[in-house]
Amino acid sequence: MKVYNSIAAYQKTKPTIITIGTFDGVHMGHQKILKQLNKTALTNELESILVSFFPHPRMVLQKESSLKLINTIEERTQMIEKTGISNLIIQPFTREFSRLSALDFVRDILVNQLHIKKIIVGYDHQFGRNRNATIDDLIEFGKTYDFEVIEISAQQLENVSISSTKIRNALNEGAVESAN
Repeated sequence: MKVYNSIAAYQKTKPTIITIGTFDGVHMGHQKILKQLNKTALTNELESILVSFFPHPRMVLQKESSLKLINTIEERTQMIEKTGISNLIIQPFTREFSRLSALDFVRDILVNQLHIKKIIVGYDHQFGRNRNATIDDLIEFGKTYDFEVIEISAQQLENVSISSTKIRNALNEGAVESAN
């Protein structure tokens, strides 16, 4: 796996399949997305990319947040490498970056810089300034810019949906068993 410290550092021109997110904890939901990413990349001869952010957006946008991450960036990188992804881009998350509109992010970054042909995201994916764009917006952008959106449904374990936030909350409450 090649690791890039910003989107600008990625200079390949091969068509790509991408997923986006902080991937804190690399839980079962994340693993399903990454497995599908690898499978689809292989089938369609696309370069696989995971675009992640550091620091966590909440740590930048909500300074008063006492957010504790599940993994360090080094641990997260090691966990992601084990999944077989070809490229990991760790984009520095700044206030300036957070001001990108959904359109600018899709057009300027996903289409023009990363050469997207497919994107795999979770059912609750939000992006763009103030997280104001949803998967429905992404699908519309896909029609305009000729890429396919693949949606992964919520992952459940014992009738409880899995998310990094729920895992963090369980760990903060000392409920290690339910966090696992």
